[in-house]
Parts: sequence; structure tokens; C-alpha cells
Amino acid sequence: MNEAYRNISLIFEVERAIKFLRLGLSEIQKISAANDFYDPVFIYLSSGLERLFKAMLCLNHKELNKRFPKTGEIWDNKNGHDILFLKQRIEEICILTPGDFAQNDLDSITKNSFINSICLVLSEYGSKSRYFNLDAVLGKKQEFDSKKEWEKLETQVCKELYGEANFLKMLGPPNQLDKVYEDSNKEIIIRLETFFRALARQFVFGNFSSEANTYYHIIQDFSNIEDEQLGLTDYASFKNDQQIKRSNL
Repeated sequence: MNEAYRNISLIFEVERAIKFLRLGLSEIQKISAANDFYDPVFIYLSSGLERLFKAMLCLNHKELNKRFPKTGEIWDNKNGHDILFLKQRIEEICILTPGDFAQNDLDSITKNSFINSICLVLSEYGSKSRYFNLDAVLGKKQEFDSKKEWEKLETQVCKELYGEANFLKMLGPPNQLDKVYEDSNKEIIIRLETFFRALARQFVFGNFSSEANTYYHIIQDFSNIEDEQLGLTDYASFKNDQQIKRSNL
């Protein structure tokens, strides 16, 4: 296949990855006491991370071998949709970059247990729990409920935000539930934005590929987030073809 076409295809893939991640964050912001439809969250985030991870691995393979990988050379049918497996491969090519933020970035990629828990939910959704209810209808044994596991993460976040006793009190009055969801959604988005930013900064400051910095215009929706802007973007207010501008946040 023509090499130029393969390079252009990878650009399109990174663009799609960023758009999927943005859509995933937008869907998190829609979760509420009245809306517990998590499937769009899982679909968008899993697709976005899978595409971004695979694009980074392809660029790294090209850096090391002077060519793009062949089918089955980095991942195969068994682990091609395994977000945790792909993330572990990404951890191997990320480095401590220059700057005051460098260690926090690397820790977010390699040592953040909350992010790993999210990646597990996304992996299991793609491989097992996507048809959780249909499996029940067919009498198939169900081993993992992504929705239930995500709700556990929401509970964990709320206990950290409010303290366990206060959190339990807030579950009683109906008018408090919207605030609970709003706060937990925001905190989860902050953690995901921090993770996405760390990955995007590897394109700029990392060394996994000498071509990676040419993707800057694509990944800056996340690479340029300032600490004080985390959790403040209304993702639904931006069209897919619009670059996110945060200067007024």
C-alpha cells in the first residue's frame, strides 16, 4: 500500500480518536439521576482510547523499524480491543518529559489506579458486558457489568469529595442527587482530562516518535488544558469540527 496513504490514514485515525474522547466526556456530563444510560460513555471512550493507543504504537513501531507494522505484529484479534493491554504497551514507550508537569504526567499514565479501573471497565465493555442484558436473556453467564462497575467509581469519587458520612446523607433528599451527579461527573472528567492531557503531551515532549509533534494541531484539544481549566469545558457546546478554545474559561 502507498506509504503516503498510510501516513494520511494515521492522521485521520488520531483525529477520530480525539473526537471520540471529546464525545465520551460530553456523554459523562449528561449522566444524572434521571439518565443512567452509560453505553455512549463506554462506546466513545473505549473507541477513542483504542484508536489513540494504536496510533501511538504504530508511530513508535515506525520509529524503531522504519516502517509501519503489519497485521498482528503489535496486537492480534485476542487483545486488539483490550484497552488495558494497549495501555500497558503505551506505558512502555512513554518517558519522563522536560517541565515541571513531567512527573505528574508520567504518573497519570503509568501509576493512576483510578484510570486503570476506568480502562478495565472499557475493556470489559467491549469484550464481555456490551450485551449484558441480552446475555441474560440467552441464559449466558454474566461475569462483568460495566454499568455497575462505573457506578462504583462514581461512589468512590463521591466519598472522596464529601466524606462517606456526608455522601450517604446526600443520597436521601431528591434535590441533592443532581448535585451529587454533577460533582462526581466533573471529578471523573478532571481525572480523564488529566490523563488525556498527559498522553497528548507525549506527542509534543515525548520520544516515542520523531514524527509525533507533527500531530500537535490535532491533539491540542487536550495537550493545551491548563490546570485551572480542568473540568470546566462544556463539551456539548462544541461541534465535532470545532477546536476547543478554553481561554475564556
